[in-house]
Amino acid sequence: MEQKNKNNLLTYALIGMLTTAVVLAFARLSYGVILPFMRDGLSLSYKEAGFLGTTTSFGYLSTLIFAGILASKWGSKRTVLLGISLVTAGLAGLSLGNSYLLAFLFMLLLGIGTSFTFTPFITLLVSWFPQKKGFVIGLSTSGAGIGILFAGMIVPYLSSINSQNGWRWAWGIYAAIGLLVVILTMIFIKNPPAEPVSEKQQKTPAKEIYKNPKVINIGLIYGVVGLTYIVQVIFIMSYMIDEGISVKFAGQLMALNGVLSIFSGPFWGFVSDRFGRRKSLILTMGLTMVSMLLPVLFPTQLGFTLHIILMSSTSTGMFTLTQAASMDHVKPSEMPIAFSYVTFYFAVGQLVGPAIAGWLIEDFGGFRTAFIFSTICLVFGIILTVKVRNAAQNEQVVTTLNTDLKEHVSP
Repeated sequence: MEQKNKNNLLTYALIGMLTTAVVLAFARLSYGVILPFMRDGLSLSYKEAGFLGTTTSFGYLSTLIFAGILASKWGSKRTVLLGISLVTAGLAGLSLGNSYLLAFLFMLLLGIGTSFTFTPFITLLVSWFPQKKGFVIGLSTSGAGIGILFAGMIVPYLSSINSQNGWRWAWGIYAAIGLLVVILTMIFIKNPPAEPVSEKQQKTPAKEIYKNPKVINIGLIYGVVGLTYIVQVIFIMSYMIDEGISVKFAGQLMALNGVLSIFSGPFWGFVSDRFGRRKSLILTMGLTMVSMLLPVLFPTQLGFTLHIILMSSTSTGMFTLTQAASMDHVKPSEMPIAFSYVTFYFAVGQLVGPAIAGWLIEDFGGFRTAFIFSTICLVFGIILTVKVRNAAQNEQVVTTLNTDLKEHVSP
């Protein structure tokens, strides 16, 4: 039985990695890699190109809450199949579309499909492996780093072979991998056993989960993570070049960032399962805060190198820990709603972060000011993290309350 569970965990985690690669790396993060070639192919202005990226984020943000509710009613597997099918259709459409309007519609579809895929799949994983939720989430999210590395290699190569249509081939390859994930999900992924509900144990309404102070606290933490992460991703390359770092060296650091981030999620997930979510979150957020300060204090090759090493070793881990923590405070049947709810905070952080950082860079002191702002946000995140309870602490509180109740009503 133990060997079977290990095999199941490996199977689910590998499919999770592929799923994450498709819906996060290919559908969202790789847009920046394809953009220079796609912009020329469709004759897009920079304003139009930027709006396409925002369109995907809008599609993701606007359907997150609904995706969690649908998964709790419809089942995670069916919701994931719907989501990954929408993403696959969007990727295929981008490979064939020849106008800005079609690109807009397909990018919107990518965002909507991602919201119906990622959070339901993660909650399905942790429902099957509740004692190792940090580890399995970490394994799955490492697919994003693998996907970005793949995109970074395949897109320039295809474009060098065919400068006119190489970017279309890249979208097409992404769509083929998406179709593979659909097939694997249909064959191997199953919904976890339904949670038994007694006559006294009614399902908690979604609005009660939204008002749960513990879930809100995790949501605020995830919002800080999303805001600071996207600011770093968008502006660190420009910051390095602005400080005189060569483009070649900066590119090598970004490649190192991709490699290290693959291992960050599984590592911190395993650590949190063993030693507690709270301590692990405080440590990762503290290290990330230090990494944000390094290029502010030392805008040199060494400073940026240390920044990239620390950031890539902790950022994916913060995602993993926050995602796992969001489901430590609710029943298994409520996990899709709780996870999609806290991810809403994350998406809001990713929407407002670039705007605030760009304003600070433009009008209030350049890149250093933006990174100082991120550091302050992370301090706020650490304060919120101190309030987080570990899963074991939650179970202990519930057990104590139940025991007291039984003693009170016993004859």
